[in-house]
Amino acid sequence: MAIVSTLLGAMPPASTLAVYLVLAVGVVFAIHILSQLIIPANPKQPPNVFSWVPLLGNAVQFGMDPISFIKDCQKKYGDVFTFTMVGKRVTVCLGADGNQFVFNAKQNLSSAAEAYNHMTKFVFGEEVVYDAPHSVFMEQKKFIKAGLNSDCFRVHVPLIQQETLDFFSDKGATGEFDAYNTFAALIIRTAARCLMGKEIYNNLDEKVADLYYDLDQGFKPINFIFPNLPLPSYRRRDAAREKMKALYSSIIQRRRESNDMDNNDLLQALMDATYKDGTHIPDHHVAGMLIAVLFGGQHTSATTSAWTLLELAAQPELVKALRAEQIEKFGSLNADITFDALKDMPLLDATIRETLRLHPPIFQMMRKVVADKIVFEKYNLEIPKGNHLCAAPGVTQIDETYFNEPLKYNPYRWLEKSDPVNQMEQGDDANIDYGFGAVGISSRSPFLPFGAGRHRCIGEQFGYLQLKTIVSTFIRTFDFELATGKVPKSDYTSMVVVPEHPANIRFTRRA
Repeated sequence: MAIVSTLLGAMPPASTLAVYLVLAVGVVFAIHILSQLIIPANPKQPPNVFSWVPLLGNAVQFGMDPISFIKDCQKKYGDVFTFTMVGKRVTVCLGADGNQFVFNAKQNLSSAAEAYNHMTKFVFGEEVVYDAPHSVFMEQKKFIKAGLNSDCFRVHVPLIQQETLDFFSDKGATGEFDAYNTFAALIIRTAARCLMGKEIYNNLDEKVADLYYDLDQGFKPINFIFPNLPLPSYRRRDAAREKMKALYSSIIQRRRESNDMDNNDLLQALMDATYKDGTHIPDHHVAGMLIAVLFGGQHTSATTSAWTLLELAAQPELVKALRAEQIEKFGSLNADITFDALKDMPLLDATIRETLRLHPPIFQMMRKVVADKIVFEKYNLEIPKGNHLCAAPGVTQIDETYFNEPLKYNPYRWLEKSDPVNQMEQGDDANIDYGFGAVGISSRSPFLPFGAGRHRCIGEQFGYLQLKTIVSTFIRTFDFELATGKVPKSDYTSMVVVPEHPANIRFTRRA
């Protein structure tokens, strides 16, 4: 105790310590700022975006409005530049060539797993998606894609139509609802009914919805920066994952014991599949893959359906045209919607595409450089190991280089094909097969809401099917308008770009 008292007595007064602390912080800030102004930049690397705050870097500006931040940087630095976000160095690569560079980089040069697995493994579980060896992940994607085929889609369409009608059946003759929250609730029901299995669907109103909510709280921007903090939300996330795994394991066991193996859902498709080495997919792999599918589809379809109806609410003439297309195709607005008919409705397809162009659910996609460096040959720039590569569909898809009046919601652009994008020469990589079938689109396209390359979203076709069925059912059931009179702005505080509140739709049930 005497030693402690002596040490405390030797310390300067608290006011002096405070002065020292302020001086130390000032020195750190001064070094950070002066190093950017005085030390010559490496001409072989992309230009660095200036920042005032050490470590934090440009995180505040980026977090508040990433699209404006990236566009401002593009004007100042060009299509390739690097900024700092809480210690992470992010190299943004814009335009069609930037997309191709990020999405088509070789696996030994940059990795999606290294960019995301620190976050996703705590939600999906071990040994699946990015936590699996790359070859195994490609097999897992192949299994899921095989369970999302045309025969299944023909069964899914009437299920989604009926689920949509049932969901809105108790809304009354007139009313108002929040677009995102309402369609998020509907999407999880349609996805569960078509993909997750009847057992999960039947438990949606009870424990499954709560478990999904707890998992979803582990899929926020903070989890990308800090993947495993000792906080209640993180503990609930981990507990929910284990409970979901146990639930799926019990369902799989019950199906096998009762010989209930004739089910037209993704759960059954995964139960029946085997890896290349002949082993059946372990139960915890099945659970992890289904959680991943639910998350991928839930977030993107919920926000896209909400944005589509918000945009349509502002354009009643477009709604009339979409109804006319249905009447021409089905004969009336009372006929059943079918998968084959949905494939031949160009205005409906253009409407969904335009929503995805103007409101991509995920405005950026990242890879992490794992080689000593990766060279962007078009610009002869070297991006060092540890940097994150960032493709930004949310910026490239509203670039006037590729789209006329890019901020205007105009589905007819996809039918008239007058935008500059239609005169572009695409890459020849659309038919590459990474182990789960042909990719289907060139990574050099400026329109990539579902990504490209080896990690292109395999649920795209089901997503389009789900969105088209829901939108078609809603517009034939209701007249509707914006409650606030204008389409809301985007909220960038979550992992997907949702509408800012309020985002209400006022409806009147059609006779």
